[in-house]
Amino acid sequence: MSDRQFQESKRIALVRQGWHCLRCGRNLYDPSVWPGRSGHHRQLRRRAAVRDLPCNIVELCGSGTTGCHGWTHAHPAEAERSGYIIPSWRGPLNAPIRDWNGDWWWLLDDGTAQRLTQIEIIEWQSNWKEES
Repeated sequence: MSDRQFQESKRIALVRQGWHCLRCGRNLYDPSVWPGRSGHHRQLRRRAAVRDLPCNIVELCGSGTTGCHGWTHAHPAEAERSGYIIPSWRGPLNAPIRDWNGDWWWLLDDGTAQRLTQIEIIEWQSNWKEES
């Protein structure tokens, strides 16, 4: 994948998230409100097949060491439970993510998101515990 694909996926993520940090909900549109944002790969960048697809990219406040992006890398176990980090054996299409409101979402290849039902959340959490 190219840097162009990554930039496009970041743009798609911003629109999908309504220009908010997916983890804390901060406004990412106005730099005077929060002067930093960055695209986060839910599954590590070395996984070439999904690396820069919209289902693998979310926009977070801060950088890889600050804000929610920094928190994600500093707290990998908790970030994995919330879908911000995905292990190499699971694909991004099979790992929902929790937003700042506590809602869980499937991030789709086309850049859209679909909210999980209560039953899907219970099933996901049960399966996650069994697989972990």
